[in-house]
Amino acid sequence: MSDNDSTLAQFDVAGAERLERIYLTPDVVRQREQIFQLLDARAGMHALDSGCGPGLTSLALAQAVGDAGQVDAIDIAPPMLQLAARRCSAHPNVRFHQADVLQLPFSHGVFEVALATQVYEYVADIDAALVELARVMKPGAQVLLVDTDWESCVWACRDEARMRRVMEGWSQHIPHPQLPRTLIQRMQRAGFVDVQVDTIPLVNTAYSQDTYSGGMMGFIASFVGGLPDYGPQLVADWQADVTRMHEAGGYFSASTVTCSWPASLDANAGTTTRRSSGSRHSKPHH
Repeated sequence: MSDNDSTLAQFDVAGAERLERIYLTPDVVRQREQIFQLLDARAGMHALDSGCGPGLTSLALAQAVGDAGQVDAIDIAPPMLQLAARRCSAHPNVRFHQADVLQLPFSHGVFEVALATQVYEYVADIDAALVELARVMKPGAQVLLVDTDWESCVWACRDEARMRRVMEGWSQHIPHPQLPRTLIQRMQRAGFVDVQVDTIPLVNTAYSQDTYSGGMMGFIASFVGGLPDYGPQLVADWQADVTRMHEAGGYFSASTVTCSWPASLDANAGTTTRRSSGSRHSKPHH
């Protein structure tokens, strides 16, 4: 992926490693720990890591289910799978697959726990993908979906209209930039019932490349700067505005992920005929 790509459909090695560095920042590590507190993955379970990225969630699942358990991890981007396989090389209970969430390469009803961190917001045909997810889950399985409403992602700026314009351009990289607003209903239609929701904020009050907001600024600038109706001057002015806020001691950035999970799975979940369209994009998932 070059800095001026107008799609995040795939990552090259450099792009995957760049995103991995963001996921390893201390604030994202803490957020990931909070996410795992919502997931009761236990020894001996069979777990699915859907959209595994560089394997940070795969590793955590492998440690949770132990040697008696099994983790199957999928991603659509080979460079991400390479990073993930290297990270989990000491854990033979993790298997990696290049696969799409619309066509999971697994039998019906095999998983007891599933995690997808910022995956389904990138799926064009999300309703079909949720039916497919339900198909591979056992009755009573745990499913935790983590997604961002990108309108919750803000930086303090003197020119707030320009910041909103930049984020408007960024939202074009994703089919469902406000997915959490409709995910409960979508999950219910797919057969997940008693869906619960929680939010986890991430706040930075100082600029650093070792923070989520510092790393994401570069990703956003690269993408939006390459869009014909936005361009590099817009993002350069935005970045300069944020820099001035930092120099004046007023740096502030916040974003929120929404965690959705079902208390149970309907007996008929996953039996709807699967549609085949709209492969998902690779993405900035944690």
